[in-house]
Amino acid sequence: MKTIAVTGGVGYVGRELVRQLVVAHSDAALHVIDNLDCGEHRLAAMPQDKFTLHRIDIRDRDAVRTTLAAIAPEIIFHLAAVHFIPFCERDPADAVARNVAGTVNLLDAAPVGTRFVFASTAAVYGPEDTAHVEDTSPIRPMDIYGWTKLQGEQFVRYYHETGKVSGAIVRLFNVVGSGETNPHLAPAIIEQLDGGNHKVKLGNLFPHRDYIDVSDAAEGFRRIGAARAADGSLTLSNLGTGQSHAVGDMVRSIAEAAAIEIDIEQDASRVRAVDRPMLKASTAKLETLTGWRPQIPLIDAMRKAWATRKEDRLQ
Repeated sequence: MKTIAVTGGVGYVGRELVRQLVVAHSDAALHVIDNLDCGEHRLAAMPQDKFTLHRIDIRDRDAVRTTLAAIAPEIIFHLAAVHFIPFCERDPADAVARNVAGTVNLLDAAPVGTRFVFASTAAVYGPEDTAHVEDTSPIRPMDIYGWTKLQGEQFVRYYHETGKVSGAIVRLFNVVGSGETNPHLAPAIIEQLDGGNHKVKLGNLFPHRDYIDVSDAAEGFRRIGAARAADGSLTLSNLGTGQSHAVGDMVRSIAEAAAIEIDIEQDASRVRAVDRPMLKASTAKLETLTGWRPQIPLIDAMRKAWATRKEDRLQ
C-alpha cells in the first residue's frame, strides 16, 4: 500500500489505527480525514509528522470529492461516524447524514478499485443467545445506530458489486481500553471511581457484551483490510473476541485494575429503554481470513484504561 486514508483517524479506534499504520507501512503516504469533533487536543498524542491531516466533514460531498481526487488512496479505512447510541437516538437525522450519506460520499468519490474497509457494528444483528455468525445470524437492528450502519453496509455492497471499490465490511463489537471518546460503560465507571465514588451508578445490568481492546480492534482492521478474496468477493467479518462478559465482570475488572472495592447501584436515569441481552462474536471467519484472533484479555485492557485515565482526559 502506497497511499492510505483513514477517516475518523483522530477518533477512538482511528487514532490507534493510525499509530499502527505508521509502524507497519512506514514508506506509505498516510492521510487522516477528520472533522476533529472529538477534540483537536487528541492530535497531541499522535505522530503528526507521519501523516497529512485533512480537516473536512464527510457530510460535505464537494470537500470529500476534492480530497480523494487529490490523494488517490489505494485503501480507505472508513471509521468516521457518530456511534454513541444515545446521541443517535436524540438526533436520527444527523446519524443518517454522517453514517449513511457520509459513507456514500466517500464511496462515490473513491478512485476505481480502492480497497474500502467499512467499520460496521455488531448492532446490525438481531438478539440471540448464541454467538453471532456473519452469514447466518438474523439481521435486525434495535436502534438508530444499528440501522444506519446496516444501510452503510448495503451501499458498500452495492459499490463493490458494481466494481467501483473492493469492499470489506467489519462488524466491530464493543471496544474498550484507553483513549475512549464517548461515555460508554467502562469510561463511566472509571470516571466515577476516579472521582472518589466507590458506589458506581449504572444503567442496565443484565447485558453481556464481547469486549475487544482498542489495540486489537485496530490490528483487526489492518488484517481484514489486507485479506482480499482470490475471487474478488466482498469481505465480511466480525471483529470481536468470541467471549461475552456481564456488566458485573466489567466492573470487577476495573475494580481489580484500580485496587478498589466497589458497590453497584442501578440508576434509573441511565437505563436504556431498548438494550439487547447479549452480543458475542463468532471469530471463525476472522481467523480463517487473517490467521489471527484478538490477543488482549479484558483485565489487561482495563488495567491500561485505568493507568491512562488522567492522560485520556487531556487527549
